[in-house]
Amino acid sequence: MPPEYAQYGDVSPKVDVYALGVVLYELISAKEAIVKTNGSSAESRGLVGLFEEVLNQPDPKEDLRKVVDPRLGEDYPLDSVCKMAQLAKACTQENPQLRPSMRSIVVALMTLSSSTEDWDVGSFYDNQPLVNLMSGR
Repeated sequence: MPPEYAQYGDVSPKVDVYALGVVLYELISAKEAIVKTNGSSAESRGLVGLFEEVLNQPDPKEDLRKVVDPRLGEDYPLDSVCKMAQLAKACTQENPQLRPSMRSIVVALMTLSSSTEDWDVGSFYDNQPLVNLMSGR
């Protein structure tokens, strides 16, 4: 939950940006937003804090491997996961003014997606309403 919403009940598009950042972390780790530590329901930790700790390391890529969904094995581009985690970190900044706009996030995700060889860019352009939505029309 974004700090400004938890403290003051403020609602803005930046609350949605924060939520998207949490969802990105959930996708990377296959964990829920609140993680039980040591299997105990009494001890829990937020996924945002867990990723912040990892991403603030001198070499975050090695520690990032430890929080990526283990079912992926080694079958993923670590650079792409790192970029997605950095985007999620930007989305979950404590200060809402420091979070990116949704438009910037879409551009970042499209850039990240187009840099992976498995993404079928043609299917995106075949969906004209989606193209219009993403381009702000």
